[in-house]
Amino acid sequence: MRVKKVETENKSLLKKIEADQTEIDIMKVKIAELEEEKARLDEQNKYYELKNKELEAAKAVKEHVIYMMNKVLENMLGKFVEQRFEEIEVEEVRAKRQAKIDAEMKFKGKSVKSSEVTERSIVPVTVIESPIPNPQPIFAVSNIFDEDVLLDDIINDDDEDDDEEENSR
Repeated sequence: MRVKKVETENKSLLKKIEADQTEIDIMKVKIAELEEEKARLDEQNKYYELKNKELEAAKAVKEHVIYMMNKVLENMLGKFVEQRFEEIEVEEVRAKRQAKIDAEMKFKGKSVKSSEVTERSIVPVTVIESPIPNPQPIFAVSNIFDEDVLLDDIINDDDEDDDEEENSR
């Protein structure tokens, strides 16, 4: 009896060993699949790392080209590109404000000489120290003349003055 009990116990242990071995084999297959997937992902990561380095190099080249173009523009303009962009933005804001003011004045019925200025045609304001205390714009001086004076008349007058000076010497 004791022998039969041991034999039955032995058979059940053999079945358990067999089931455990099957489970071990299944785990080995899963491990092999996971290792293959890891190797594939490692290869994919290497590819993306190389691609990233390539893109960074291309970006560096583009940044260098942009830097060089900005330097050329700065040399051509005589000022920083960012400063010029800011000036253009200021010009556009001034033009929009002036157009808005002109529209409001027209709406109120007040006569306004419309400047009809496009957004980018305004010249940036620069402060120039002048020896004249309060310089007047040229259009204010033109009101002095009662009649129109042609450029040819002025040139001819200068030639006559020069001739008179030469004759008097």
